[in-house]
Amino acid sequence: MLKETEEELVKSAQTGNIAAFERLVRLLENQMLAVAAGIAHTPDDANDIYQDAMLAAYRALPNFKLESKFSTWLHKIVVNTALSNRRKLKRTWQKMAAVQTEYEHSEKYVETHSPESSMLDGELNEEITMALNKLTDTERIAFVLCHQQGFKIREAAEVMSCTDYSVKVVLFRARKKLREQLRDYH
Repeated sequence: MLKETEEELVKSAQTGNIAAFERLVRLLENQMLAVAAGIAHTPDDANDIYQDAMLAAYRALPNFKLESKFSTWLHKIVVNTALSNRRKLKRTWQKMAAVQTEYEHSEKYVETHSPESSMLDGELNEEITMALNKLTDTERIAFVLCHQQGFKIREAAEVMSCTDYSVKVVLFRARKKLREQLRDYH
């Protein structure tokens, strides 16, 4: 059997062929999950983003005009879904952080046994997570696409619907913020 091209799969999926859509998505699944994970706060959030994005992509598929690569179009949907998810969860996270802080201050935490290296690794991971969370959504998306997913500036610009120059500026700001936040760990 001849291997179908991306265009043939897209056209078949647009006519309602769910198997063709599943084949398209399966090829990009790990990449889409990684993008979602890079923007999400937790692995569960990343899975929710991925599922929501795939449903949105399936619903929007009839409007896909094959003017760009399917993977670029799908990246846009994942990024937009992640941003929407972050906006919805922002207040919930703020409330949870406030409750956690109150709990930590009211409880006396006794560490029974933990090697120093584990403590330092945990501290560094926490600092990195906090530093990434301080980036704007645009900075975080550019950072995830270019530094975690290996996108070229041009590809990130297409996914983010902006110019190459804009991506470069956003990446510069993101790196500067991360360096400042993590300067004690250089």
